[in-house]
Amino acid sequence: MHAKSPVVFLKRAFQNSPWIVMAIALHAIVISIAAISFMREASPPKDLPVNQIAIARPRADVPEELVPPPEPIDRRAIPKNEEAELVPFEEDVYIPTTETVADLHLDRGDPTALDELPTGGTTGGTAIGVGSGGHPGSGKPSPFGDRKLGKPGQGRADGPTQGTDKAVLDGMRWLLRHQSPDGSWSAASLAERCMSERPCFDAKFQYSDHYDEGLTAMALLCFLGAGFSHESKQDIVDTTMAKRHKIGAVVKNGLQWLVKKQNADGSFSKDRAFMYNEALCALALAEAYGLSQNRYWKEPAQRSIDFLQRAQKPNPSGKGLWGWRYTSRAEIEDFRRSTSQDDAYLKELYDADTSVTSWVVMALKSAQVAGLNVSKEALDGAMEFCKWVTPEGPDARGLVGYLDAKGAGAPLTGPNDAGFIYHPTSMSALGMCIRIFTQHDPSDPFLEHAAQRIVRDLPALHTNKSKPSPVDYYYWYYGSLALNQLDGPDSPTKSGRYWGTWNKAMVDSLLELQEHEKRACGQGGWLVGDRWSYTGGPIYSTALNVLTLEVYYRYENAFGTPQRTPAPPALPTKAAEKHKSLIVAR
Repeated sequence: MHAKSPVVFLKRAFQNSPWIVMAIALHAIVISIAAISFMREASPPKDLPVNQIAIARPRADVPEELVPPPEPIDRRAIPKNEEAELVPFEEDVYIPTTETVADLHLDRGDPTALDELPTGGTTGGTAIGVGSGGHPGSGKPSPFGDRKLGKPGQGRADGPTQGTDKAVLDGMRWLLRHQSPDGSWSAASLAERCMSERPCFDAKFQYSDHYDEGLTAMALLCFLGAGFSHESKQDIVDTTMAKRHKIGAVVKNGLQWLVKKQNADGSFSKDRAFMYNEALCALALAEAYGLSQNRYWKEPAQRSIDFLQRAQKPNPSGKGLWGWRYTSRAEIEDFRRSTSQDDAYLKELYDADTSVTSWVVMALKSAQVAGLNVSKEALDGAMEFCKWVTPEGPDARGLVGYLDAKGAGAPLTGPNDAGFIYHPTSMSALGMCIRIFTQHDPSDPFLEHAAQRIVRDLPALHTNKSKPSPVDYYYWYYGSLALNQLDGPDSPTKSGRYWGTWNKAMVDSLLELQEHEKRACGQGGWLVGDRWSYTGGPIYSTALNVLTLEVYYRYENAFGTPQRTPAPPALPTKAAEKHKSLIVAR
């Protein structure tokens, strides 16, 4: 078959079907005209620039992990004017992350200037709002809501000052600089966090990791004591390392490390329960829950408090409870099952000391204020032990024994005693705190007697190397806590005889002992040890001294606020004149 040419094909089609061919041709002409017209209208003018659209790449950053409560938050309970509110701390120190800072080694302006601080609320911003009453979004006000660096009343002789708050800030900078990547604080691994040329630790001491749980809890209490929770949004700049840290992340990582370390029975020590560790960890978790009211911390906090109460020794009289010492009651009872030495068992069973008992009482009290379950019998038992170690007689008034009343006023022996003065009034301060936080009785005559002894043994420094050092941070912490409660500015029994004198001596000594060398690894820390620093090193001394300088706002007064006589209501002018004339007539 031969192929036909297009011309022949069209000629024959026109001859056979002329109307069809004409229709097709007409439609083709119309379509061509319409296409030409459309193209002319759609073409852009030659003198206009062509816009270019840049497509943004998707963000690669991963949202920060948050600690969610196990149940959803009712946002309807949050006041509209306080939802997502953040209370900034100090503009010169806590810098928003969106701001560009040329040199993070430098403080902006005067870091001790506190004039622009808010007068209410807390320093710790939360995801559910904050306010002067605590955390309204939780549906339950936080009793820890008034904790705040730069509290109103700055510069008072009997309250926090710019200098003490600056010391607290620098102490927290030292602590976050030496926090381990896993969130803990450890004296044994401190060398890994220090600058090699100027380390903060004493190389002659071999520190153990046995106290890591307690040291981590003490460091966390410094941030919690200043009002910062795991939800706090502020940044803190370590000017020594020119590094910015999120305070909420510092607190959250430390608390999560503690929770991971918690054993099934509620304790924290890795080998066997050590009651100093257990009391400090329970105190930190109780305050973390009390400050944030976040239920993520409630269960581990309650378990730790339950462990403390199960560890309490029984009263030798056979009725009620007693104090605490290094080991738990459960461990001692297990010991009896494996041995028939009843005398050794009974000695351990009733063995308690004033120091451990004081720390446990503080943990139980914080738990009680936070809304956790604390038995009255546990606090009553602590008070019974405190009475038992307190001697009677006019010559022993205000003294307290460490293990029993016979030892009241006697020196304690232990490691690293050489070169340090023993302060028997440290037991007096511990006894005051046990009584204050279990009885809440300002009329207890022991408090006055003990305070009189304490102010005769004030914090002091001397440079004479031939004399033993008077430095005793442990004594200074409990002395500050006890006298602030009894005679501080918020006490209803304030007399001016004790707290003012002690406070000045304490502040002068602690600020002098703090490391102030700029851009040194030790800046902000307390590297000079006391007789108890051999276990925790500068982590112990720095954390404890920060807590001492937070005493002004860390605890509410256990006796309540001072009672003030209300002013009489104003009378209308005529009534006032009549009232005045009646008084004159009388």
